[in-house]
Amino acid sequence: MEWDAKKYNTTHDFVFKYGAGLLELLPKEPKKVLDIGCGTGELTNRMAELGHEVTGIDQSVNMINQAKESYPDLIFLQEDILNPSDQIGLYDVAFSNAVFHWIPDQELLLKNISEHLNMKGQLICEFGAVGNVQMIREAFGRELNALGVPFEEPFCFTSVEDYRILLEKNHFDVVEMLEYERPTPLKGQKAGLREWMEQFYASELGELSENQKEQLFVNMEQELAPRLWKKDHWEADYRRLRVNALKR
Repeated sequence: MEWDAKKYNTTHDFVFKYGAGLLELLPKEPKKVLDIGCGTGELTNRMAELGHEVTGIDQSVNMINQAKESYPDLIFLQEDILNPSDQIGLYDVAFSNAVFHWIPDQELLLKNISEHLNMKGQLICEFGAVGNVQMIREAFGRELNALGVPFEEPFCFTSVEDYRILLEKNHFDVVEMLEYERPTPLKGQKAGLREWMEQFYASELGELSENQKEQLFVNMEQELAPRLWKKDHWEADYRRLRVNALKR
């Protein structure tokens, strides 16, 4: 899936705004930081402003180009953390916000991060926990199935217990892990749920005709309104997993 960087910065800016809380876990003294899945670079820039030497990486060429345009003095590379090039060296901190749940191979992800961290290097990340946007996901799956379209869940959501096992297996000692509810207002008023799906389910929606897509939106809005419509906006049922760990 390729990202719409302009829309990400406006309609879906809650992604990096909520992620700003992760910055509190960074060391106070300057460190060399790898921002994994940096998107359009807002948090990368915030870390640089705190005095850290930051490299931002992302698979999306649209995101990287936008980041370079917005913050030309910072280093941004189009890279895949599952298959990093020789440009990716060693870092004191690996940082990531709202990215890991897009990566099915968590074993390889943590292995590669560990290999690019110095000893006692820190992993700071937050991503979707088990049950994240479950009402939306289940309703979307039902609608696709009704249209005879197979639905393969694109996300990888996990629990504190399961992720602790993965971290320890890949040479990390957990400092703190937190799993919590984070109901998230969506911009766009009545169109907010549609706009969210058009970004995060772009591949699946691209398989539908315009009539099928419109009917899917209408059916989902009717089904989810009693639980997720809040007077003048949609509120997505987000759940997050926050990790602070050290490489041993």
